[in-house]
Amino acid sequence: MFEQFRKKRAAAHAAHQAKVAGEDYAKRLASWQAEHDAELALIEAASNPNGATEGLVLHKGERGVGMLTNCGLVEERRGQGHYVGGSQGFSIPIGSLGGRTVRYHVSAQRGHFEQGPMAPSVVATGTMFITDQRIVFTGPTQTRECAFAKVVAMNRDDDTGTLTVAVSNRQKPTVITYGSGVAGWVGFNVDLALAIWRGDQAQFIESLKSSLAAIDARRPSPPAITA
Repeated sequence: MFEQFRKKRAAAHAAHQAKVAGEDYAKRLASWQAEHDAELALIEAASNPNGATEGLVLHKGERGVGMLTNCGLVEERRGQGHYVGGSQGFSIPIGSLGGRTVRYHVSAQRGHFEQGPMAPSVVATGTMFITDQRIVFTGPTQTRECAFAKVVAMNRDDDTGTLTVAVSNRQKPTVITYGSGVAGWVGFNVDLALAIWRGDQAQFIESLKSSLAAIDARRPSPPAITA
C-alpha cells in the first residue's frame, strides 16, 4: 500500500515538473521567436529601403529611408528676465495745512535688469526625413537640412530620444527630439542611411545576418521527454 502511494506521488510530481518545463519552454520559445522575427524585419528593411517622402522634394537619385512625424526642433532660447534693485527717496516740507505739515516726496529707482538664462526649448514641431543623402526637419515655421557630405559630428541620445547633427555650413548644430520610445527605430534608419551613402549597405546587411545567426543559435530546446 505504501509503495503504491510513493509511486503515485512520484508520478504526480513528474507530471507537474513536465508541465512546468513545457510552459517555461513555450515562453522562452515565444520570446526567441519575437527576437528572430524582429531581426528578419531589419534585414528586409535594410535590403529594400523604401521610406515615405511625402512633402519632401528629393534630389536626383535620392531615396527615402525613413520618415517620422511629431518631432521637435530644439534650440537655445533665453528665459524670462527680471529687474533687480529697489527704490530710495526723501521728502521736503513745503508748508502746513490745518496744522499738519505737508511734505513733497521725491523718489529714485536704482537697480538693473537681468536677462534670463539660456535653456534648450522646442521651437518647432514637424517631420524628420531620413534619406540616403541627408536628414531633413520640416515644420510650419522652421526647416533644417543636414547633408551627409557636410556632417562633421553626429550624436544620438537614446535615453532622451534626441539626435544632434553638426554640419560645416551652419554655426550651431541641429537638434531634433523624438522621444525614447522610437530611439531604436531612428538609430537603425540613420545607420542604414549612412551605410548606403558610404557604399557600405552590403556590409551593413551582413552584420544583421550575423546577428540573426547568433539568435538562431540561441533557440531554446524542448524539454526532454521522460518515460
